[in-house]
Amino acid sequence: MENLSPIAEAIRHYKLNASGGYEEWSKVPRAPDYKMHVPAMGFDVTGHDEVRDVIFGWLTDIGAQQELVNIVEFGASVTCYLHITDKDGVVLDIV
Repeated sequence: MENLSPIAEAIRHYKLNASGGYEEWSKVPRAPDYKMHVPAMGFDVTGHDEVRDVIFGWLTDIGAQQELVNIVEFGASVTCYLHITDKDGVVLDIV
């Protein structure tokens, strides 16, 4: 993880403290129409409400524990590489 912009650093901080859920995520500065993609799960959402309902709904449903493996910033995009462990101990590699 090299030098990150303030927003990418805020995302990194959230990922390292992900147990705070959406409340912690809501502290990250972002545009109202930001996008979040989780290709492995088929999620492609836009904006606060969809991210809360779809992404954080899923994370809550599976009892997710997130481990940040790497974070890469390219232009306006920030990509996080994660190991997500569900309540049954299954580990998912998520981008």
